[in-house]
Amino acid sequence: MQSRFWAIVIPLLVLATGAARALTVANAAAPSPREFPPQVFLPHVTGGFCGPFRDTFDAPTGWYEGERESLLAERSDGEYRLRVNESGVVWFVGAPDCQRLESSAAVDARWAGDPGNFYGLLFATAGRLDRAYLLAVNSESGVWMVLKIDDKGIDRVVPPTTDAAVRPGGAVNRLAVAREGERIILSVNGAAVGELADPAPDEPLGVGLAVAAYTYRTPADARFDNFSHSGGRAGAPGARGNLLLAGPEPPGEP
Repeated sequence: MQSRFWAIVIPLLVLATGAARALTVANAAAPSPREFPPQVFLPHVTGGFCGPFRDTFDAPTGWYEGERESLLAERSDGEYRLRVNESGVVWFVGAPDCQRLESSAAVDARWAGDPGNFYGLLFATAGRLDRAYLLAVNSESGVWMVLKIDDKGIDRVVPPTTDAAVRPGGAVNRLAVAREGERIILSVNGAAVGELADPAPDEPLGVGLAVAAYTYRTPADARFDNFSHSGGRAGAPGARGNLLLAGPEPPGEP
């Protein structure tokens, strides 16, 4: 099965094949999409059933790896590394997995070196960044928050919230989102910290990762491990792809 990168550039939020530059907080002009070669994935969708996807990043499984603009993405010592070298920028990278009607995702996240602005776990209706939410953690301030990404840009729907579940500094934090009925449960290190009303409970969710740099400090060097995404029913046979999504950081910092 072949899948191309999808890129959504904020504020335009137009779904396109190719890749796009990450925009800063300033009003930068959106560049034209560029074509990149497709990647080949082994299908694991049969009759609408999608098997569990678990990744320890010890071997290639289809995540984006390479350098693009201010982003470095690579497997490193059994972790997935996303390093942002430009201030005030956030990058999103989608998981090479099914979109699932029954969706439960989790990942371990930490900083290498000085903490960045935030890292996060993305969940997107039908795999679209313009219909997405992000569970984000700023470990330096000990807070979690929820960002909404739509065709108007990025907004905070849950403001930075202090919680003892967030481990400080460079410690590992396990982020998790789980669809339960018409709710999405948000957890940090096994503790439920909040929930959202599911905006589209009858549509599948695609998931991914995010990392953002501060406006005053770079780089933001995040490491991810033990990624999982489960839930038996796929959104559609073969609904699988590696999404590379780029956009600006929301205004303000925790």
